[in-house]
Amino acid sequence: MSRSEDNSGLAKFIVLVVLLAIVIVGAYFLVNRSKSNTEEDIVLTAVQKITTINLATSYPPTPREVVDLYCQIMKVMYKETYTDTEFDQMATIMAGIFDDELLAAQSNWPTGLYTDVTTKKEGDYSISVYTVQPSGEITIQEVNGENIAYVQVNFAFRHGTTTEPQTYQYVLRQDAQSRWKILGWTVLSSN
Repeated sequence: MSRSEDNSGLAKFIVLVVLLAIVIVGAYFLVNRSKSNTEEDIVLTAVQKITTINLATSYPPTPREVVDLYCQIMKVMYKETYTDTEFDQMATIMAGIFDDELLAAQSNWPTGLYTDVTTKKEGDYSISVYTVQPSGEITIQEVNGENIAYVQVNFAFRHGTTTEPQTYQYVLRQDAQSRWKILGWTVLSSN
């Protein structure tokens, strides 16, 4: 075997190794690009954004965020279409942000909620927009040895083609795990 045949065989081997490397690298990027596009293509509905919340791992850390979650759930319940199972999931999440005392006062939970929401939807009521008070303006005070927060929300309730503004004040209590839970609410103003 001559030296030129050795160089020719070595050159072919190097070309094959380079081509094989290009194919492997190309296949890797093609597979990873497909995976990232698939992840980006998944868009959750408003209902799914609520029903996929896991309060055990991502409980809202502030009174404002707890009230915002409650308002999101109510807005979705009044406006969106969902199954009975999805309603139950949303009601369970709502119960997870309620204080035990508030839940104990709800004798027909979640049936009463379902009836209220169904009546509102049939009457063409919805929450068109709401604004939760900024965190810096929220009052937190100690009452009888417990941390209590007061959070105001401005709602625009829609009935048919008319909109009615209302301001609610939510009262939250911090539990033993330092989680803020909704204890109750009152209507402050209605036009």
